[in-house]
Amino acid sequence: LRFPADHGAHPEYRTEWWYYTGNLVAEDGTPFGCQLTFFRNALAPALPERSSTFATNQVYMAHFAVTDGKTRRHSSFDRYSRGAGGLAGAEAAPQVRVWLEDWQVVELQPGIYRLVASASSKTGPVAIDLQLRETRPPVLHGDAGLHQKGSEAGNASYYYSLVGLETSGTLTSAGNTYSVQGRSWMDHEFGTSALPADATGWDWFSIQFDTAAILMFYKIRLADGGVYPHIQGTWIGPDGQQRTIDENDFLLEATGTWSSPRTGIAYPSGWTLSIPKLELAVTIEPLIADQEMQVSFVYWEGAIEVAGALKEAPIRGKGYVELTGYGEQSSAAYQR
Repeated sequence: LRFPADHGAHPEYRTEWWYYTGNLVAEDGTPFGCQLTFFRNALAPALPERSSTFATNQVYMAHFAVTDGKTRRHSSFDRYSRGAGGLAGAEAAPQVRVWLEDWQVVELQPGIYRLVASASSKTGPVAIDLQLRETRPPVLHGDAGLHQKGSEAGNASYYYSLVGLETSGTLTSAGNTYSVQGRSWMDHEFGTSALPADATGWDWFSIQFDTAAILMFYKIRLADGGVYPHIQGTWIGPDGQQRTIDENDFLLEATGTWSSPRTGIAYPSGWTLSIPKLELAVTIEPLIADQEMQVSFVYWEGAIEVAGALKEAPIRGKGYVELTGYGEQSSAAYQR
């Protein structure tokens, strides 16, 4: 991986996404979560020669969501467009930019980005206008960014994260606009056939601790009820040392469930996590239970709060969880 070039699109691969999630706090102490995600999907390996500027083999989709800790509401939206005619795209030069119409991430100067999105909900406008500043080098997951997800040929993707993104700006929820600040996390991943055929969904976690430690881990659920054994999570400790976390390193147990009143899908809600080799034991709680994404395919993605101990010292953190494949309305077509 080379930066900033690899912040842009990789159309030679079938699937790609840029995932921005943020844990923010308003001046009055209200907690918020936000998500702005751009997906690229190649419909064919190559584009036949065409004269139209709208001709493309690339389709883009974007998801935007805000979780409001005051109103206890989660608002979600999606858009689609073709990757042509200036409607949607991703590029690294002359500046990093990923966009779908007026939802966009744009580089203001090296290492500083602006995230902008807005939509209308039943309770009023929902919007973000945030500035994110890099404070740490990219985290390369797996083998220098090549992230293996299975034993079969092709069960891999390129995957890196920007973590510790200092975030400030404005967030609008239910028609009210707040000045907010906090930290964000960006995942960029691209590949062609990363997951095994019998995968039904996954539980994915990203956590940023108050000690500057970070953790990314997940489990891939299989059709027979088991869990896929090829896991490559990432831990970076307070000392800055990076370690790989595999499926034998952690014990994750759900402490409850939440059932959607709209879809009837039941999701795990709340967890305990222990990683003995790190001497880490924490509880994970959603900011609110209902953070179901009401978009063209249904999944759960939301802000979380984390508390526990690292080597017997208290530790706290915040992050995001994504849950897919828990109901017939879920689809992994564009997901991580």
